[in-house]
Amino acid sequence: MRRVDKRHVSKGGFSLLEILIVVAIIVILAGVVGAGVAGLIRTANKSNDAVVASSQSLSAQIHSGENTLAAYSFAN
Repeated sequence: MRRVDKRHVSKGGFSLLEILIVVAIIVILAGVVGAGVAGLIRTANKSNDAVVASSQSLSAQIHSGENTLAAYSFAN
């Protein structure tokens, strides 16, 4: 019978410390990505609000111009 040398026995899986380190790295990366996405969402919402305000202003100017032109008679 052969003796088994403990130095040459391969491990079958990961240690708890290795798994905890990998999970910690994933959590840190998810936090960084989440913060970046939240910033992009805020920027998009601000841009959307600016577009809506500009559209309303333009609509008001068009309506005002139409009212001004309605006061004139263009009939021959």
